[in-house]
Amino acid sequence: MSHELRWAVTDGPDGTAAVVLPDDDASARRLAAQAGGLWCAREAGGCGGELVVVHGRGVPPTLRHTGHTACAFGRGSRSAGPAYDHLRYRPALLAWLGGQGHRPRLCTVPDPGGHTGLHVVVDEVGAALEVQLAPLPDTAWRQRDDGLRRQVGRVTWLHGPDADVTAATEASVRGVSLALRRHDRGLLVGVRDADGRTRWVRLAACRLTADGVEAPGVEEARAVHARRTAERRVAARRAARRATAAGSLAGQLPLWPLPSPL
Repeated sequence: MSHELRWAVTDGPDGTAAVVLPDDDASARRLAAQAGGLWCAREAGGCGGELVVVHGRGVPPTLRHTGHTACAFGRGSRSAGPAYDHLRYRPALLAWLGGQGHRPRLCTVPDPGGHTGLHVVVDEVGAALEVQLAPLPDTAWRQRDDGLRRQVGRVTWLHGPDADVTAATEASVRGVSLALRRHDRGLLVGVRDADGRTRWVRLAACRLTADGVEAPGVEEARAVHARRTAERRVAARRAARRATAAGSLAGQLPLWPLPSPL
């Protein structure tokens, strides 16, 4: 299946300033003029070649490589959108951590479906952030979470729009999970509780500590989950005691002899 190329970076072949080409010719021309150059991003798995805008009558503009170098995003190859998506989160996330005095180490996490994720380690607080942008089955999430926690003291998952199912799984297990969405040039964090309610706040309202990401609403969601968990345990113990008592009582009842047959 052919995929039209509509993604690029504006800060050189090794850059991370990702843009998507507008649907109308005038906006696409304006973007190309303001950018001063468009490249196929190596950070997204591209070739690093220069790109030009191709305008067509009655169809949205697209991007074309200027050279003949083979590229993963050439005509007829896979879509560039999922591969570029992590670049739209990366600058804001790194700026947020840098503003707190952290020096994060970042690497990409490939996904078979093309949605590249991010693994960010912050040694100053012994914590890691896992930006999950692709759907992840429950078993796979638990395995990765266990493995990461053996390597790093604290792991906080930030679930992208396509990872809502994983976010729901984590919220049911831990009482809270964090979603991540783009908003203008910044990012929003969604605090999701075990009931599926999500409270959205700006990333700037959150901080990374040795205990993970602190965000408004996280502690409240954890407290509700802990209280409910404790109540369920108490209820289970009471039910077990009643069952044991009923069994003991049944064992103490006299066995009346059956009447003799006539």
